[in-house]
Amino acid sequence: MNSNHELIEYSKNLPIKLFCERIGSVQKHWHRSIELLLVLSGDLEVLVEDEQFTLKENDLILINSNQVHETYSKDCVLIALQVRLSMFHMDWLNSENVFFQCNSCIQGNNEHFDYIREIIAKLIELNTSTVSCNQLLCFSYVCRLIYELLRHFKAEQPSVIRTQKQMERLQNIIEYIENNFNREITLNELAGTVYLSPSYLSHFFEKNMNISITNYLTKIRIEHSIDFLLNTDYSIEKIAELCGFSNPRSYASFFRKQYNKLPSQFRKEKKGEYLPLDRLDPAQNSSYLNLDKYDFFGKLSTYLNNTDTKNDMELYNVKVNIGNISTRVTVPFTNPALTFCSVGRAQEILYRNIQEMLIIQQKEIGFRYIKFHGIFDDALMVYREDSTGNPVLNFNMVDEILDFLLSIQLYPLIQFSFMPKALAKTPEKEFFAVPFIMSEPKDYTKWEYLVTQFTEHILNRYGLSETSNWIFTFWNETLSNFPFDFKNREISLQLYKVTRNTVKKVNPLFQFANTSYINSSMSSDTLQYVLTYMEDNDCKPDVYLFHFYPTTNSHWNKLKEFDHDTFMEYISNNSPALNNDPDAFGTYLDMLNDKLPDRSKKPLYITEWNLSPSHRELLNDTCYAAAYFIRNILINYNKADSFCHWSLSDWMEELSFPSQLFHGGVGHFTKNGIKKPAYYSYLFLSKLKEELVAQGDSYFITKNKNNENYSIILYNYCQFSDLYSKGLNFNFSYTSRYEVFPDESKKELKFSLSGMENGEYRVTEEIVNRNYGSCYDKWVEMGLSLWKQKKRLKP
Repeated sequence: MNSNHELIEYSKNLPIKLFCERIGSVQKHWHRSIELLLVLSGDLEVLVEDEQFTLKENDLILINSNQVHETYSKDCVLIALQVRLSMFHMDWLNSENVFFQCNSCIQGNNEHFDYIREIIAKLIELNTSTVSCNQLLCFSYVCRLIYELLRHFKAEQPSVIRTQKQMERLQNIIEYIENNFNREITLNELAGTVYLSPSYLSHFFEKNMNISITNYLTKIRIEHSIDFLLNTDYSIEKIAELCGFSNPRSYASFFRKQYNKLPSQFRKEKKGEYLPLDRLDPAQNSSYLNLDKYDFFGKLSTYLNNTDTKNDMELYNVKVNIGNISTRVTVPFTNPALTFCSVGRAQEILYRNIQEMLIIQQKEIGFRYIKFHGIFDDALMVYREDSTGNPVLNFNMVDEILDFLLSIQLYPLIQFSFMPKALAKTPEKEFFAVPFIMSEPKDYTKWEYLVTQFTEHILNRYGLSETSNWIFTFWNETLSNFPFDFKNREISLQLYKVTRNTVKKVNPLFQFANTSYINSSMSSDTLQYVLTYMEDNDCKPDVYLFHFYPTTNSHWNKLKEFDHDTFMEYISNNSPALNNDPDAFGTYLDMLNDKLPDRSKKPLYITEWNLSPSHRELLNDTCYAAAYFIRNILINYNKADSFCHWSLSDWMEELSFPSQLFHGGVGHFTKNGIKKPAYYSYLFLSKLKEELVAQGDSYFITKNKNNENYSIILYNYCQFSDLYSKGLNFNFSYTSRYEVFPDESKKELKFSLSGMENGEYRVTEEIVNRNYGSCYDKWVEMGLSLWKQKKRLKP
């Protein structure tokens, strides 16, 4: 930042500016606003006029209007609140001349400072909401802040007060120096720009800036030279010339006085290291709050302890009058929510607890297909080789899995994955807590043999009339460049083609799908390359499989940078930032429908989908998950042929199990079989009838063909805050997960149905909200008690 007057542009609605910033060196500057600096982390050196202060974590200082100040820190994160008092129209107060003494590092941390901190934190919290009326609350808190400052921190004005004319003159001087530091500037030249004598200029500048013009100019040149030292390969001589020094020797001499080392030594020691930055220029948000993305919002939440400032207002009611809806005009409705369910890996289907959950889910909801990974996993003992290297196959455990699935009326999606160790080219390439081997085969002929024998086995065991309903595909999340992907896309596509053609040789009636992947993480060029490859190599899929998770591109790009260890560590301890567009899923489906060839003739199955790919996303356990799935399926029901929630249970062996029950797992059930709100969303969807009467924002009305039974789903979807979408967890914790919904409200829908058959109707109502049907909320209500173990059976 240049050392000059800082022009602050304010919103017409609220004359404050609020920053969360990581700050380094900020040269001398001033502004007409007062500025409060609250240190969240690190130390901050602040020079105000001729006084220097060292602020530690939690310290708070107020910079008065027109006070010349500068800051320096190696690595400090702070909140800066700038308030233009004159724009509050306090006629009884001379706002330009009021003076405050508010500095916790010299006055001590009393309750008045705590209250100021709390108001600042509250302003940030309120800014996470897009509700326009929140501006009133923000305004009231700023007024309360001014009241607290006037009551407890107002002080006598200093003996010397600068006029606005003096500050403007000082600004002109500094701007001229900043714009011309790279050449020789004489005192006479500078004095002429502000119409002063050289002697008066020297006196005026030193009196107001506490530094002589000569020393100030030298300091500016030194600071600019550091950028050249660290970010270019220019010689010391060249840098001295670019920064206005008369010769390299004088540059080195001045530099040593300031940093106690020569420029060359400084460059050698510091190049490539993190150095303090000027105040970061955060991207403009939709509101007045500018945020630099450093996760110190948990720190801010510790300031929100005073009940006087808490917003305990009741949720506001939103009333929607839909009017009359005729039940006579309908369109056919095929329920895509019931096409696919999922389980993590094939081996898990052998577990009693997983089977019990699947039985309950099929009995109450009833899906058609099930997706899972790892049918060739070594845990199922499918493939080994004898001493001479010949394949030895065994499908007994796989038969147990398929027999069970068919017994509960589920068709399997046969995903040929992952690689048996004995067949792997790189058997050491293992991923996940209970590992899969993510390798191409060492021998493609043996891979074809395995696929052929398995496909013939299930055809002979279950018959064509049964298996022709199944779907086959190759691998999972190929073409992604993730650490568990193949080395390049040519390997992925070659294996897809080989596997597809092998299955088709066994029986051409078998349905084979494209290798599934998250298209949102793939460039459009890559997608087109894949589609062209399938066309040119005569291996087009019979059906399409895609995945979707509403995260940001930066998340997917970050995953591509990791090796195995860092990848596992990252996904075990982090929940990715979420896309803040509530309609991102619909946009994604529109793109697929537009780009996929023969889409009107081939089904599009979304076979992995959740509100986050993370097994640690705490919103997965909340009512938000139910509203998210209900809304996205109902507004996009005609854009895809399945909406498969990933996955059945929090019992997932990709990551180590956390000790907490409600750890943000991806399942319909907790790991011990408790139904989560997401489960009930699909249960409610399963009750929809075959004719669509009407749909709109927050409602979906269906009836059966006989015009006798009606199923109506009403939902109240609330979007999480912009802060949360960026991964900034402000006032959010394991036991307090709804603070990220700033626009939470009650919704009342009013409509009438006409054209119904005369007669008596029985009305039943099922509800999932924080009071009913949410196991997480009930657990919090119970005081976070531990679940009792089941009693042991008596011998």
